[in-house]
Amino acid sequence: MAPLFSSLRSRIFGLFILLLIAVQTVSFVTSYYSNKQRAEHQLASVLSNAEHLLKEKLQSRSYYLSAFTEISATDRVLVEQFSSAHRNLSLPLNNHRKRIDADIALAIDVDAVIIGHLQVKDSNKEIKRVENGNKINEPFVQTDWLKDHPVEVYYANNKQIYQMVITPVLEKFEIVGHIALGYEINKALANELAGLSSFYVGFALQEQENWQWIAQNDAMRQDKFIIEGDSPLQAMHEGSLIGKHLRLGEINNVAVNATFFQSRSNLIAAIKQDSFNIFLLIALTLAASLFGAYFIANGVSRPVRSFVDLAKQIAQGNYNSTARIGSTDELNQLAAQFSVMQQAIEERENEITRQAFSDLLSGLPNRSQFYREMHDIKEPYLLCQINVRRISEINDTLGHDVGDEVILEIAYRLGKLEKPLFHVSGNGFLIRFDHQTEKDIKTTVSHINRVIEPSFIYQNISIHLQVNIGITISDGWSQANQVLKEADSAMQIAKRKNLKYQIYDRQIDLNTLDRLQLVNRLRGAIENDEFLLFFQPKLNLATNNIEEVEALLRWNHPVNGLITPDSFIHIADQTGQMTALSKWVLNEAIEQYIYWRSKGLALNIAINISPENLLDDEFCQYLIDTLANDGSLTDALSFEITEDAFVDHSSKAVDNIIMLRTHGINLSIDDYGTGYSSLAQLKNLPVQELKIDRAFIEHLIHQPQDQLIVESTIQLSHQLGLKVVAEGVEDKLTLDWLRDKKCETVQGYYISRPLSSEDLEQWLEKGEYKVKLWDQPADLSLENK
Repeated sequence: MAPLFSSLRSRIFGLFILLLIAVQTVSFVTSYYSNKQRAEHQLASVLSNAEHLLKEKLQSRSYYLSAFTEISATDRVLVEQFSSAHRNLSLPLNNHRKRIDADIALAIDVDAVIIGHLQVKDSNKEIKRVENGNKINEPFVQTDWLKDHPVEVYYANNKQIYQMVITPVLEKFEIVGHIALGYEINKALANELAGLSSFYVGFALQEQENWQWIAQNDAMRQDKFIIEGDSPLQAMHEGSLIGKHLRLGEINNVAVNATFFQSRSNLIAAIKQDSFNIFLLIALTLAASLFGAYFIANGVSRPVRSFVDLAKQIAQGNYNSTARIGSTDELNQLAAQFSVMQQAIEERENEITRQAFSDLLSGLPNRSQFYREMHDIKEPYLLCQINVRRISEINDTLGHDVGDEVILEIAYRLGKLEKPLFHVSGNGFLIRFDHQTEKDIKTTVSHINRVIEPSFIYQNISIHLQVNIGITISDGWSQANQVLKEADSAMQIAKRKNLKYQIYDRQIDLNTLDRLQLVNRLRGAIENDEFLLFFQPKLNLATNNIEEVEALLRWNHPVNGLITPDSFIHIADQTGQMTALSKWVLNEAIEQYIYWRSKGLALNIAINISPENLLDDEFCQYLIDTLANDGSLTDALSFEITEDAFVDHSSKAVDNIIMLRTHGINLSIDDYGTGYSSLAQLKNLPVQELKIDRAFIEHLIHQPQDQLIVESTIQLSHQLGLKVVAEGVEDKLTLDWLRDKKCETVQGYYISRPLSSEDLEQWLEKGEYKVKLWDQPADLSLENK
């Protein structure tokens, strides 16, 4: 069986019993003498407190009166009434009086005549009734109170005394009068102060030794302390009362006094009782605490110090230390819990560290770990930021599970390079090639592409993995956030221009600033009518006629002049402006077509739409609603889409392409050859035309490989029933070669640069090429469409 006092609780309990006995003995011996000494001190303190309360109350009233008279003096309506020929100050004056519940309000013009006077009939009542005073149109005799600044005075009217503040009213920096607000020195004020201070409170006018009482609290009157003509404090000389006179001010050389007093015996009796109770409580608490702390400290200090040392060790990361404790049951249990806590903290800290510095999906080090490691890098290196393309499409079409598997596969493949690898975003990786410089870039990119390019087969689905790479070069240690920013800027350029890789240079940051300015301006550019269309003619090689033009968007920037789409189309995509911009181009092209047709020009128009437009059901429906009900428009307009819009056959874009063609809308594949599509893929799409990208046309005459690609593309396209357009024709040899290979249509600078509509009409009039004309110009308008 455990000893009686083996537990900490039993020891403390026994100790407090001894403390209570000792405290009872000491308290009765000391209380009598200490209470007697405190009585006189408390009397002085109570008297001082009562004086402070009275002064504070009067100062508070003075503050409110000063503040609100100054505010009232700036009221435009009130100021206008001072200058008005038909003055009516009752309403505005009462409005300002009510704000602070004033008992009197005066308005005095510049001639010291009272032009407004309101006063409360009985200020002691809770519900006050206001009436016009009897001083209106009478002179204000205290003219020395009318200053150019607020003045606090005591004012007598109809046997009432008011604490009042008078403030000048200014109009255009000139005094046009004065306004005064005041509180009555009344019984309600005396009762309030008496309740706060436990003193009798009264107010009186004193002329030499004669006292005329203005107001006093109810108890003072009931106890018959009021003797008209005498001061109650005469009894203080006999020691029966304690109190004080305060001179507040004067009226016509008569002093306004406040008097507060109380019976000395009442105060001492209350003070003695209160002092005894307070002292007893304080003494017991203080003594018990001091003795208890002393004995408890002796019994507990040693294990407590051990626990403090243990806590310091834990804070420093040492989780193997233990605490030396005493023999009490509770301390032994506490020590055991400390050991459990040590283990739990260590496990949680390890888990937090792992989560803070590694990616949850791939398990690779994350951006935070990248920052940590960069502190130790002093050798030259290449930093590559890798962006996995089309992850959002994979998530949308195949599901996020497949998207996660693609990310894990990319991480696995990059890990084969055995270089420092970091997963810094959903589809972004960083890989660092130490001890490599600019001359190693091509080899580095080749290594990355070699592990990435093989197709990834997941659940019988073949996924072509593609990446864009941004590369920055460092010759040694540099700030982590700076090199990361450089790699990201280069990657964004590679992504936007569909490049396999882009090397960072400082010009990219300058372009980024220009891009930010365009982002801020683009949102309002459509509403401000800052866009216009240029048109590049297309030549029909069979007829040598200009039968179609391609509409090309230009931004007529108010500062930078004409801006081509390459500088702002990607901004429109990222800021959600693409749909509005495409609708503007469509409507503008229709308006231009109708205008040309009205002049007899048979010019069809090709319009570019983005992959984002094809993923937008609302835009596709808008396109159908605009064109499908008018056969002339569906025949006259065609829409060029890039390969990226349909590379993934399961995407929504393919469904929308089929839907558009079902409604008779003509579609053309733009920039063919730059993406990853093949003619085999095109056979399943209802398009009518294929445009071979300028990259294969510009050097066609001098590149036999380009000739082979273009010729085979034309032949296979014809076999699939597709017309072929070659863009980028820069010379006659290229044009003749394409005509010989049966290419239907060409466009390029050799024929014409993009022109405004007016310049295009003038160019057509020169007659270098024929233009197809309508037999009879049509009378069309947008309203009819």
